[in-house]
Amino acid sequence: MYSFKTGENFKTPFHRDGYSSGRHWNVYFRLLRTSLVVAVLAALPSTVLAQYKDQAESDIAQAAGKEADLQKKIDKLKEWEQKYPDSQLKGQRTLMVAQALLGLTTTAYGKTGPAELLDGAEKSGRQLADNLDTFFSAGNKPAAVTDAQWTGARSQFGLGVHSSLGWIYYTQKKNVEAEKEFKAVLALDANQAQVSYWLGSSIIRQNKVERYSEALYSIARSISVTGATALAPAAATAAEAYLKKAYAGYHGDESDLDKLKAAVAAGPLPAADFHIKSIEEIEKEKFANEDEFNKAHPDVAIWRQIRTALKAEGGDAYFANVKETQIPPDAIGMFKAKIVAVNDKDIVVNIDAAAGDATLKFEKAINKTVINVGDAIEFKAVVESFAKEPYMMTMTIDEPKDNVKGLPDNAFAAQTGPKKAAPKKAAVGPKAAPKAPAKK
Repeated sequence: MYSFKTGENFKTPFHRDGYSSGRHWNVYFRLLRTSLVVAVLAALPSTVLAQYKDQAESDIAQAAGKEADLQKKIDKLKEWEQKYPDSQLKGQRTLMVAQALLGLTTTAYGKTGPAELLDGAEKSGRQLADNLDTFFSAGNKPAAVTDAQWTGARSQFGLGVHSSLGWIYYTQKKNVEAEKEFKAVLALDANQAQVSYWLGSSIIRQNKVERYSEALYSIARSISVTGATALAPAAATAAEAYLKKAYAGYHGDESDLDKLKAAVAAGPLPAADFHIKSIEEIEKEKFANEDEFNKAHPDVAIWRQIRTALKAEGGDAYFANVKETQIPPDAIGMFKAKIVAVNDKDIVVNIDAAAGDATLKFEKAINKTVINVGDAIEFKAVVESFAKEPYMMTMTIDEPKDNVKGLPDNAFAAQTGPKKAAPKKAAVGPKAAPKAPAKK
């Protein structure tokens, strides 16, 4: 059994003012502001007047260049394109569109709403990100810009748009999309510490325990980065503390944590075969066979038997046998678990899955300030419902004093209103719980 903080809790050390005080973002825009390409895009100088077809084209171009509102600027650029599709300045015009799209996209960075802002920025960002090669094609390169400067400008635009899109998706909890964007950033700049942290968070939020090694690598990588794109001191301290707790929760202790920290020097992403053993794997290696494990951990054994039956074909029918039943049976005692998340009236715990596989519901409000993620508890509870993917069993506990061990005395608020007892059937014993299917 092991514990790993997931979802919302993952962002806590850096949310809002904690994301390195925008240090890595300021680096992008310092580069963008000093870029020769941006200087070219800022306005069309009068010296190119002869390149306009006529005065009307000059007027539209100059109006677009001076427009401060980015969406209106894009509208004027579209008007210019519609009226003068073969303009001698269509390359510069295309780059002006790219600059405006980047500006619209970056307005959402560091913000969590409103939804219209995020959606609009995401739309602009996708248009830019999906067409970067077109915007920065050789045909659009101004004559005064060198190939190296052109390549550098494309990289800067890529950093800006992929970081902004990653932030937008991260805020919207679109974790698969956020992961893709953060990896795109690291492909352009391997030393973006905050992006490495967010990448790890995005992977964890997908609740795939088999990918936790990748996530821990990214968290450790974020701490290792030094220089202008490093985490701010307070954020680095929080990340270090979190890494130790998360690593120990997944691996069982802090052994070999130094090896993980050394491994991240290889690059922003782990090698394909990189793996940190989970406590589950370590436990299995301690025992010669499944029978020995089951004897040592009877609570986990019966939990796995029930889970196997519920997830198998006919699981819904089997659920009728365990619904409103208190588990585990008295012969086993209590389940041993680690706390994964604490909410107003329920606690998510890990019996046999790092992301959490049981939600314990209580009648009384929970005093969240005295219960910590990672704390060990023991419990027995009444089965209420379950979900197959990701697997989660929801159970109720009416008498915490009798049915839970490990919580502090002041874990719950005073009882308000009449107490309602949940019905209980006979406990599910080892014979009633199906055995896991034989391995082929």
